[in-house]
This record gives sequence, C-alpha cells and structure tokens, in this order.
Amino acid sequence: MNFFLNLLDTSDFPKRWHCGDWSAGHGWLHILSDVGIWGAYFAIPAILAYFLFQRKDLPFRRVFILFVAFILLCGLTHLMEAIIFWWPAYRLAGLLKLATAIVSWATLVALVYNIPKVLRLRSSKELEKEIEARKEAEQALLLSNEVLEQRVHQRVEQLNKANAELKEREARWRRFVGSNIVGVGVANAEGKWLEVNGELLRMLRCSEEDWQREGMRWYDMTPPEYLPRDIEGIETADKHGACLPYDKEYIAKDGTRVPITLGYTPVEDRPGQYICFVLDQSRLREMEQALKQSQAEFFQLADAIPQMAWMTRADGYVDWFNHRWYEYTGLSQEDCLGWSWTQCIQSEKLPQVKAAWDKSIETGQQVDIVAPIRGADGVVRPFLTRALPLKDADGEIVRWFGTNTDISEQQLIQEELRTVAAQLSDADRRKDEFLATLAHELRNPLAPIRMGLELMKMASDDRELLNETRETMERQTKQLISLVDDLLDVSRVTRGRLNLRKADIKISDILESAVETSQPLIDDSKHRLEVINNNDITIHVDPNRLAQVVSNLLNNAAKYTPDGGKITLSVEQADPHHVAIEVRDTGIGIPADMVESIFMMFTQVDRSIERRYSGLGIGLTLVKSLVEMHGGTVSVTSEGKGKGSQFTVILPIREEDQPTQQIELPIEGLSPAKVKSRVLVVDDNKAAADMLSKVVKMLGNTVETAEDGQQAIEMAQEFQPEIILMDLGMPKMNGYEAARYIRQQDWGKNILLIALTGWGQQEDRERTKDAGFDHHLVKPADPAELQRMINQYRSE
Repeated sequence: MNFFLNLLDTSDFPKRWHCGDWSAGHGWLHILSDVGIWGAYFAIPAILAYFLFQRKDLPFRRVFILFVAFILLCGLTHLMEAIIFWWPAYRLAGLLKLATAIVSWATLVALVYNIPKVLRLRSSKELEKEIEARKEAEQALLLSNEVLEQRVHQRVEQLNKANAELKEREARWRRFVGSNIVGVGVANAEGKWLEVNGELLRMLRCSEEDWQREGMRWYDMTPPEYLPRDIEGIETADKHGACLPYDKEYIAKDGTRVPITLGYTPVEDRPGQYICFVLDQSRLREMEQALKQSQAEFFQLADAIPQMAWMTRADGYVDWFNHRWYEYTGLSQEDCLGWSWTQCIQSEKLPQVKAAWDKSIETGQQVDIVAPIRGADGVVRPFLTRALPLKDADGEIVRWFGTNTDISEQQLIQEELRTVAAQLSDADRRKDEFLATLAHELRNPLAPIRMGLELMKMASDDRELLNETRETMERQTKQLISLVDDLLDVSRVTRGRLNLRKADIKISDILESAVETSQPLIDDSKHRLEVINNNDITIHVDPNRLAQVVSNLLNNAAKYTPDGGKITLSVEQADPHHVAIEVRDTGIGIPADMVESIFMMFTQVDRSIERRYSGLGIGLTLVKSLVEMHGGTVSVTSEGKGKGSQFTVILPIREEDQPTQQIELPIEGLSPAKVKSRVLVVDDNKAAADMLSKVVKMLGNTVETAEDGQQAIEMAQEFQPEIILMDLGMPKMNGYEAARYIRQQDWGKNILLIALTGWGQQEDRERTKDAGFDHHLVKPADPAELQRMINQYRSE
C-alpha cells in the first residue's frame, strides 16, 4: 500500500516549470507535442484493437496485442511528460516507462519468434497465381459439369421440394411432441420405450435424467390384466396400419396406477416400432369428479333454498327446476320442461310475463318481473322472478339461471302498512277531534259549577235556590268525575291494567244502578224510558263494570235521540247459558258505512255543534272492551239515518269453575260519626285540604292539616292522629316517604293511612300499598266512601 502511495507522492520533486528557465512558448511546445503524440499513440492501438475484434481468425494475434499495448504505453509516457509540468509524479512516470520497456522487449521477442513463420507464408503473387490456376480448373470443371448440372437440376429441385416438405412435417411433429399436450413416444414390440416426450414422463412420474439413465419398458409398467389387450393391439396395428385407442392403466414409477387412453400406429420405415399417443385420464376423471361434486352441491343448495329455481338453454328452453318448484306447483318434471311452465302462470298475466321473458332472451338483459304463479292448492301468489344470463369466455349466452321468490307476505305487509298508515292518519285526525271535544266536554260541567258558586254568593239567604244550585253542581260534578273515570278506564283497558271483580248479582240490580246513573240525562232531554225485565236472572259479573256498560249505552241513546224520544232497555235469556241486554232508541240512527267503526276510539256519528250533548267518542269503545272482558259480545243494528239504533250485549250467565261471591253494597248517605276520631289531612293544595277538613269535621271528627310530608310527621307526633288522609305529590317530603317513616315508628303502626291522590292506576295502588297505606282513594274522593272506611276502621 505504501508503494502505491509513494508513486503518487510528489513532495520530493519540483514541477517541470520550475526545472530550468522554461519560457511559455518552449514549455507549451513540449506539452502540446507530447499530448499530440499521446493522441496518435492512443488512436493507433484503438484501431488495431477494433481490427482484432472484427477479425478473430487473424493469425499472429498475440503480436498484434503486444503492438497495441506497446503503442498505448508509449503514448502514456508522452502524456506523463506533459502532466509533469504541473504534477511532478516522476515515480509514476518512471514506472510507466518501465512497463513500456518490458512490453517493448516482449514485442521484440514475439517478432523474432514469429518472423520465420511469416516468411514461410506465400506472397501475394504466389497466391494470385494459385488462384488463377484454381479458376482455370474450376472453369474446366464447370464446362465438364454443365451437362451433369442440367441433368440433375430437375432432380435437385424435386429433392429440395421433398426435403422442405419433410422438414416442415418434422418441425410440426416436433412442435406437437414438444407441446406436451398428450404423451407421445416411440416404442418397440419388445416392450421398450425408445423416445418419450415430457408429458409421457410426467404421467409415469419419471424424470428426464432417470429415463436417460435407466430407460423404461412399457411391458414392465403395464398391469398383467392389460397385457393381452396390448398384444392384440400390436397385431391389429401391424395388420391394419393402426390400433384404435383403448383405455388401460400404467404403473407409474412411484407405484400409483395412472388411467390412460392409448393409441398407436407402426413407424413406416422402422419395422417393429410404433408411435404411441397416451392421454392421461386421471385429470379428466378428477375434473369429472369435481364437476359431479360441484353439480351435486349446487343441486343440493338449490333444493335447500326457499325460492323456486330453474335453468334454461340459451334459447329459453327450461331443462331444470329445483325441488321447491315441483313441491309448490304439484307438477312432475315431464309436465314442466320446455315451455310447459306457462301453464302455471295466471292466464290474465301470461302474455305480459311471456313478452318480458322473450325480450330478455332477445336482448340478453336480466329478467326482473313479478309473475303470478298458481300453486298446487289452486291459489295464485305473486313471485318476484329474476333470471341472469350465464356467458362463456367470448361473452355469448350459454344458459339462463333464474329464481322465483314468493312475495305474497311482503305485499300483504305492504298493504297492512298502508292500512296502518291510513288508520294512524285517521287516528291522528280523531285524536285532534277528541282533544277539541274533551276541552268542550270539560267546560260543559265546569260552567254550571262556576256559575253555581257565583250564584251561592249572591243568593246566600234563598235556601231553596241554594239547594237547587247545590243539586245542579253535584250533578255536574258527577258528570265531570264520570268523564275522567271513562278516560282512566279506557287507559286501563288499553294497557291491560283493568281487573274485574266478579260476583253473583241479579240483573235487576244492575239495571237499577245503570238507570239511576243515566236518569238525569234522560229526564233532561224529556225522553221516555221503558225497562223490560220479565226474567230476573242472576249472573256472575263485575256489577260496577256491567252497570257502567248499560249506563253508557243509555247515555249514548239519550244524547243521540232528539228531545222527547223513546228509549227501551230490555233483558231476556238468549239461551240456557247467555243473557241478552238490549238498548233501543228512536234517535238519529247510524249510517251503514259507520256500523263497523262505531266501536272504534273517538268515533262519533254526529259531531255538529248544534247537538245538545256530544261526548268524547270513547263510551262505546269502553262498552266493547268491558263486554269482551266478561267473555261477551256487543253488536249494533240500524235501519239507517233517522231510524234509531239497537245495541245488543250478549253475556255468559256464569263462566265455568267460577266461585260464588256475594257483594257488599256501599253505604249510601252521610251521617255524623257516633265516636269522634282524630284525623290529620295532609295536602300541599291548601284549598283542597281546607275543603276536605271541613267535610271530615262535619262527619263528627277532630281535624288538623299539614302542607307536606315533613310537617305531617311533626304534627303526627304531637297530635297523635288515628287517621291520616295524605296526598302523594308534595314538596320537601312526598307521601310515600312520609308513610314509610310513620310505619317505622311505634306510634304509627296502628294509624289508618289513606292515600288521597289524582293517580289511580293499578301500579299506583300497588306502590301506595308497598309504602304502608291501608287504602287508596282517587280525587275527588266520595265522602260516603271516606265515611265507610272510617266507620269500618272504628268498628275493627
């Protein structure tokens, strides 16, 4: 490494410009001369090298190569002479001169060695003489062969043509054999393979090297059961010039049996040899097996899908249906193939379906139609029919695959959705009408109540007027309570929260209670009521709910009958197990188009503002629900507008396995208690608390009031009440929390706790019971019911 580094070390030598008194002209004369010599010395060896590269047959190449190296090195020495003017690399220049000297002497030695050989070469004159003599001999030969050439010319042309044809045939044969499409080989009658191609080697699991080394014998690789057929085939080939292909097996090198098809023919110019063609059937059998497996899986899948599936030829001729088709149509395969499927299409729609199918076959576009197809049961159902064209590699349609999907349920669902949407729209409309009617119906009783209060202020000394006013206000209050109760009952029925309390009761008691409830409305309209009950039957029902049903029907008749009309309430035994209750009127009647919808929520026959009584449109809905809860039915008939209507309720007299239960009639009227009780009234509504406390005082009790649960607890500890009437929704502490706290105290365990609230659902009653309340009253509470609870508590 130091040696090479020293070659480039110029620190010991000055630049040539500094060696002597060089003038610029003298220096550049040397530099340009050396560069010019170097350029010529570089070009000459380059030309010689190109000459040597083009004439690889040139004798004495080594001498030329030495001359190239010699001239090139001489040029480099001159180049270094020019470079030294700036870069004094005298060591490198000396090394190049040494290399030039060595190559020069090597060239000299090569010339000395090759000069005798060069001298032995003939001169150009000698060569020219020899060439001239050869030309004369050739001319003579041409003259002597002219006749021969004429003779053989025609033969040569024939041979050339035959040779070209032979070469072309051989080339085609080689291409065929080398293509490895089929196994090809040449074998002899002794059982040896003489030539084989790659496909035959592949079949026999043998490599090219193994065959070259070991050879192969078709006799050894043939199972014994096939040898007689091979011998017979050889005899046939020798006799007739070919052996028709036949199936057999070869035993491959790895021991496996390979199914093949073999055919052979004798080689014309090689007696005892045969060109054999071997077709590997294992791939074909695997493909056939895979195809069969794929077809089996497809048919199994097609039979498993819920849709009907089918396939046709390119022209639309149906040649396959899945099992679902035959199951639905009830037809056999022979009945449906081809164009016979048209018999299953509804006749009215067949032209349309056939036209759509023909158009798709003509254009190649996907089929997408709804076809009505008749089933084995005779019912025609809509099927979404879709078919896709199956195309080959060239884009030509070879088959069609289609399905029929039953969409009858979807259409029914869509129709139901449209119906539901219409019903919802109608319900929304009727809801708006109901809300408007509710506001009107609430104001109707509130108006006389408010006017009655004002009248009581102004006529405080007129006792008769005060009594009349009070009675009017009571009737309107009962009407308002009945209105709210109907709303709550409808809500309970809708949510399945209304429970019946059935007992044995005479039908006359039900009618009496219903008539008593409806009598004010009937009298107010100057109607004549006729009650017909010739057979006083005992039935097992909820007396309050059945009385509500009858009173609702009577109210309905009173409202929709012009003043002075007639209403008939009759009862008769329809059969040994059922009783029929009928309410007939001479009212406005029911149009035929409303008979089916009269029991729907918010439905009213006449909504005109001129009517004296309107209602909410929920009474008949409640009637139908309560009757059905009793296991009965309700129906209506009417001869038309202005001809009245008749409602008929059919109820079972007694449901089987129902225990007999006697009802306890409520105590009517109010009277002061014989024993005073301490009562605490708790309500954040001061007006309601004051009014209730006054009623309780008039019943002969000592009363205190509280405004919330916390205050109720504090006052209860001091007042020690026997009875607490408590609201539920209050500030600071609600009624539930206060009741739980009171029940946890020793002094509160025996107190009668009565919840007094506007919430009256079943879950509300269960919640108050869990909190510790004994009773649950819905505002406005009936004073008679309140007195009954207090009296019962005192008696116990």
